[in-house]
Amino acid sequence: MSHTKRHQGSPYEIPARDIVGRPGTQRVLSEQFPAPAVLGTDMIGVAAGTEVSLDLSLDSVQDGIWISGTVTAQAVGECGRCLDEVRLTVVAPIQGLFELPGAEREDEEEEPEDVYEFDGETLDLTEVVRDAVADQLPFTPLCDPDCPGLCDQCGARLADDPGHTHEKIDPRWSALEALKADAPSEKKES
Repeated sequence: MSHTKRHQGSPYEIPARDIVGRPGTQRVLSEQFPAPAVLGTDMIGVAAGTEVSLDLSLDSVQDGIWISGTVTAQAVGECGRCLDEVRLTVVAPIQGLFELPGAEREDEEEEPEDVYEFDGETLDLTEVVRDAVADQLPFTPLCDPDCPGLCDQCGARLADDPGHTHEKIDPRWSALEALKADAPSEKKES
């Protein structure tokens, strides 16, 4: 009999006692739930409360539980050039070994990236999901790869006015421009 009752805590906590110690046993999990916390950065992320879909395969192996699958969610942020809203569907692959306490590894010196602690009862996918989503988010989100951004002098959105320019005067000559504006115009006689 398969025990799949969920914990009352985090939706990232998956009970796995029913397949622990039974190498070759597999369970498929497909769930949707609101993100309990922000996944991402200040520039772009999956907001708390946004629906997250988790599609996983849990495979019992000698040392614990191997998980593989995807996490899907909608990330929202702002363009790094023009500050417009950016929406991005994130489909992030996730995988890792939830290792049972006392499991021996061949190379004890270096901790592999995809190995996580496991108490033998519940898989806590919080770190796995957070890292997978963060890896798929752009460092600088853009509304469009060719977004020209904002004018560095007046803040106008350049995509709305492609011909937008300002007269540029070399600051070293600005004092002369002021004198020219104050001087009366003279006509030279020949």
